[in-house]
Amino acid sequence: MAQLAGHKHVPGEVCPVVPGHEIVGRVHALADDAELGVAVGDRVAVDIVWYGPPSDGNPFGVRCYGYSFGLDEGAGLWGGYGEYMAVLPGTHLARLTDDLSAAELTLFEPLSNMVAWLGQAGFQAGQTIVIQGPGHMGLTCAAYAKSLGAAKVIVTGTGEDASRLAVALEVGADHAIDVTADDPVEAVMDLTGGFGASLAVDLASATMTPGLCFDLVHHRGTVVWAGLKDRQAVSVVSDKVVMKGLTVLGGAGGDAASVDEAARILNEGGFPTSPLLGTVVGLDEVDRAMAILHREGDEDAVRAVLQHSH
Repeated sequence: MAQLAGHKHVPGEVCPVVPGHEIVGRVHALADDAELGVAVGDRVAVDIVWYGPPSDGNPFGVRCYGYSFGLDEGAGLWGGYGEYMAVLPGTHLARLTDDLSAAELTLFEPLSNMVAWLGQAGFQAGQTIVIQGPGHMGLTCAAYAKSLGAAKVIVTGTGEDASRLAVALEVGADHAIDVTADDPVEAVMDLTGGFGASLAVDLASATMTPGLCFDLVHHRGTVVWAGLKDRQAVSVVSDKVVMKGLTVLGGAGGDAASVDEAARILNEGGFPTSPLLGTVVGLDEVDRAMAILHREGDEDAVRAVLQHSH
């Protein structure tokens, strides 16, 4: 939505650009010297992160498909909002099954994020996790945490999130908390016998949720901040991090290993892709998709997926 309005929120982002990440496609053609590890006809997930030579404007050489490749560069087709896209040498592609729809398989990217973040946080079977924000990232997090053997998966949202909280329970959450009706800290403490969660993940857009994480976890607990606040200032009490000995991590996407693991999970089947699918629309309905994502109008869904007709 931000890209369509001309706003930038990813380092190195350019405008105009063909947007679109969470990209699943089928290999249409390969250069004679291509070394991507795939063949024509393969269905693949496109890792949006590409590593190239550093430059003055990009000292780390990191660029993202759908964000930082402009229309005036090469083919110009560097994002997922189209029937075709181009990829550069060194792009990481992961093979995907033909047993699920391409729309369902686009979950590989949020799932790869969860693989990376929960792995970095050291989350283990038998622990409790609280997830703030029941968007498609939060719901994917709930499903993945449950698949790891979480003792309790708790998802929080507002009264406007009733349908999404219902999906949370469907995909693996043990408890869904409406924070407009119940105090989330009190509710989590009640559910954990006053102990608190081992891990709190902030995937909400509200500015109070980062600091709230500190009250949801126990001593020596871990917090993952991953919900963007549209550059709004956030106030937190840093003493809580010190006094409780907390670990605070930033969730900034996955990596090649987590993309491969997400692809493996989806290829094996059993992950609840159907309730996480959301609404699938054609490329000519991009405005409808953006309205769903921005929660404008009466239509709501956990996700909006663009799919061309071929």
